[in-house]
Amino acid sequence: MDVLIPVALLIVGLIIGFFVARFMSSRDGASNSSKQAEQNLKELMSQQAVHHIHQTRQAIDSIEKQCQALKQQVADYETLLNQGDNEDAPSVPFYGEQATSYLRNNIQGREKTKPVTVAETQPRDFANVGSGLFVGSSGRSTAEKE
Repeated sequence: MDVLIPVALLIVGLIIGFFVARFMSSRDGASNSSKQAEQNLKELMSQQAVHHIHQTRQAIDSIEKQCQALKQQVADYETLLNQGDNEDAPSVPFYGEQATSYLRNNIQGREKTKPVTVAETQPRDFANVGSGLFVGSSGRSTAEKE
C-alpha cells in the first residue's frame, strides 16, 4: 500500500498537470491568435492608409494642374484685355470686318437687283380674279403659268 498511494497521487498530479498545461497553452494560443488578428488588422489599416494617401496625392496633382490651367487662361484673358485697350488695334475684330464686308456686298447687290414697282399695278396674287393662293381650284395659278 505504501506504493499505491504515491502512484495514485502521481496519476492525479499528471491529470491535473495535463489540464493545467492545456489551459495555459490555450490561453497562450488565444493571446497569440489575438496578437495575430491584431497584426493582420494593423497591416490592413496600413495598406488602406497607403492607398488613401496615393489617391489624395493624385487628387492634389489634378487640382494643381487645373489651377495652373486656370492661371494660364486668366493671364491670356488679361493680355487680350490689354491688347483691346491699345489704340493701335482696329476697333472691329477680325470676324466683324468679315461680317461688315459681307453685309456691304449683299446690301449693294440687293439694291442693284431691286425690281422697280409701279404704284398703279396690283400685286401678283391679286392681278386677276382667279390667280394666286386664293383661287380654290387645283389648277395652276397664273403666276405659275408665267
